[in-house]
Amino acid sequence: MSLHKIYNRYAKSLIEISQDRGELESTIENAKLFLEVAKVRDFSNLLKNPVFKSELKLKVFDAIFKGKVNEIFEKFLVLTVKKNREVLLPEIMKELLLQNKKMKKITDISLTTAVDLPEEFIAKLRASLRNASITDDNIEIASKTDKSIIGGFVIQVEDKLIDSSIKSKLKKIEKTIIDEKHIRVI
Repeated sequence: MSLHKIYNRYAKSLIEISQDRGELESTIENAKLFLEVAKVRDFSNLLKNPVFKSELKLKVFDAIFKGKVNEIFEKFLVLTVKKNREVLLPEIMKELLLQNKKMKKITDISLTTAVDLPEEFIAKLRASLRNASITDDNIEIASKTDKSIIGGFVIQVEDKLIDSSIKSKLKKIEKTIIDEKHIRVI
């Protein structure tokens, strides 16, 4: 079985149990917390290292997460460690967040601009993207600045890229000039 199928099954199970008990939102927050903790190098090494026994890993999990996560999530972590699948937990959590967004029809959008944009522009962009039917009704925009694009914007919606930056337009012009010179030489 592929790893993705394993992540998918674990995440789906955790979502279903959380929904049945009315605790899906807190489980989603717990998954985000877990991913933040997993960024810590020592914790990440603990997950990956088979030398550390399950008992030690459970003590560490207990010290970090006890009282900070719901009961379902806590039991899920314990079960995963007992099955020696703790190394998969970060990817399971990412899959859980992804499945939650699909279930709620939330589209993630990455917006890159040369300067910070006013909130009014982002609201208009959100409305335009909804009208263009390339996103679901719910849109989460992660905005970042990159002065190297000079001006304009770059939008990424799943596997679609809309590049309307000055940098990309200049590169197209440069390529055209180079191609024309090449044609004239021949």
